[in-house]
Amino acid sequence: MQLPRQCQYCMKLLACIGSKCDASTLKFVVAQGKGAEGNVDGKILDFAVDEGLLKKKGSNYAFVHDQIQQAAYSLIPEEERGCLHRQIGNLILKHVPDNQVDELFFTAVSQLNRGIKKVRKRRRKVASPKTQS
Repeated sequence: MQLPRQCQYCMKLLACIGSKCDASTLKFVVAQGKGAEGNVDGKILDFAVDEGLLKKKGSNYAFVHDQIQQAAYSLIPEEERGCLHRQIGNLILKHVPDNQVDELFFTAVSQLNRGIKKVRKRRRKVASPKTQS
């Protein structure tokens, strides 16, 4: 099975955000994010729904299994994950509509925290002296 590249990109962002996300939030993050190629159709994830990778309930997209989410997340190079989490968190904080503040604030903070943890972990790897045996 080969999903369209835009669908793969959207699934990676969804995996970063969590196991589920409102379609309007995901569409916004995809449209604002780096790596979006051209206009991203709001229905692009329907390919993944048709293939049984995602389910759509109301306006939410959700992974059908946590291992599918993990597989989508693993497609993001490890050195890019922290930056991507921070980018998502900042986009949500800067542009969250007033009527969604309660619902998205914790998502944004979680993204920023995950981004900081990834950066700290990476810095520790670089800073730690290598022992020779």
